Amino acid sequence: MKPQNPSALHILAFVYLTFSHVTDGELSHEEIDTIARVLHGWLPDATSDQISRVIVDTAAWVNGIASDEERLAQAETYAHLMKEQMSEKQRSAVLVNLIELARADGKITATEEQFIGHLTRTLGLA
Repeated sequence: MKPQNPSALHILAFVYLTFSHVTDGELSHEEIDTIARVLHGWLPDATSDQISRVIVDTAAWVNGIASDEERLAQAETYAHLMKEQMSEKQRSAVLVNLIELARADGKITATEEQFIGHLTRTLGLA
């Protein structure tokens, strides 16, 4: 279920969790740890418990969406929002985070590369 007032951190977590789940069909412990680390990078003053809560809430939100197509459509909507509201440096950081996530489980799939390529264009970085 979508949080009532999703924060910017929830939106980032949504994109990262969708990327991790949809592109290779699984969410490894390494990917979850990487998501926690990169989210903490966006909000360094947050406690580990706060970051964990954002991940748990957002995972429930992602899992509450019926299909991967709907998850991807929502992630793309958020990417357009990021393009409008984030600096180029921040948008580039989102892509770096996605590359870190792709590498987290030790294998980068063609689907992960396609997702990153699509988001690069959507974020206006291509």
